[in-house]
Amino acid sequence: MRPPQKNLALKLSTLIVVTACFVVMGAAALLSQNFKNILTHWGEDVQLTVYLSSDISEAGQQELEAYFNSQKDIGDFALVTQEKALTDFRAQLASYAPDISQDEELLKMIPSSYQVKLKSDVSTEEQSRTLQAISADLKNRSGVDDVSFGQDWVEKYGAFVSAINLSLNLVGFVVLIASIFVMSNAIRASIQVHRDEIVVLEMIGATSSMIRKPFLKEGALLGFVSSSMAILICLGMYSVGKTVVNGRLSFLRLGEQLSFISPAMIAAMIIGGTLLGAFGSYLCVRRINDGYAAASQRA
Repeated sequence: MRPPQKNLALKLSTLIVVTACFVVMGAAALLSQNFKNILTHWGEDVQLTVYLSSDISEAGQQELEAYFNSQKDIGDFALVTQEKALTDFRAQLASYAPDISQDEELLKMIPSSYQVKLKSDVSTEEQSRTLQAISADLKNRSGVDDVSFGQDWVEKYGAFVSAINLSLNLVGFVVLIASIFVMSNAIRASIQVHRDEIVVLEMIGATSSMIRKPFLKEGALLGFVSSSMAILICLGMYSVGKTVVNGRLSFLRLGEQLSFISPAMIAAMIIGGTLLGAFGSYLCVRRINDGYAAASQRA
């Protein structure tokens, strides 16, 4: 017997709602991954600038370089002499303030410095702590006037990313619970449609697995189709978003850092969606063949 038109409409609406739930979860994972990609990329450009005193001796510079070499987290470092700093400063100001670029007294105030980079294996999360520790140590050394690093904005961006991730995880959890509830309702409606068949099967001695299996398959199929459709929708959203970023924010060169969720994540979403559908079904069919027929008759 064909299921009523109302049940077909319910299944279609359930498919749409559950797909939307998976789209939200996929979009959350996509946003989280790309925020981290951008943070990692910008974090690679962070470095220490160690400004040297004008009276530092060659032995003092050698002592500083020995310190840099002794630090396990410090990678490359380079000396920027006063002459090179003045040349770079003149080149940068030549087209904007040519009069200042010719002021010898002002330009002589620019000190020599060391540009220090961390090793590539230092994680973005650890960069701030590492740079602060090295900076505090260097400020107490003779021959060092000041130490600076452009980490403030990275810290703020990192805090922003952490807050976004926490919010997305919370939203994802709520949507996950909602999707289980929606799928359970759909399976519960399907059980009601086939209630007479279930009662007959129970009376002739059908086992629990025989009765539950079709509904578990239905829930698993719903989860599989919904999660697969959500992946395709997220892929379309990602393509449109990347096109917009490359077109309107090309000066930030963010397009190179954007990436779609990994194949492992895609597989996890589809497998997880399938298992989630089966679990939602199980919540509804666990009472079948355990007094369900008698209870349904009394109801």
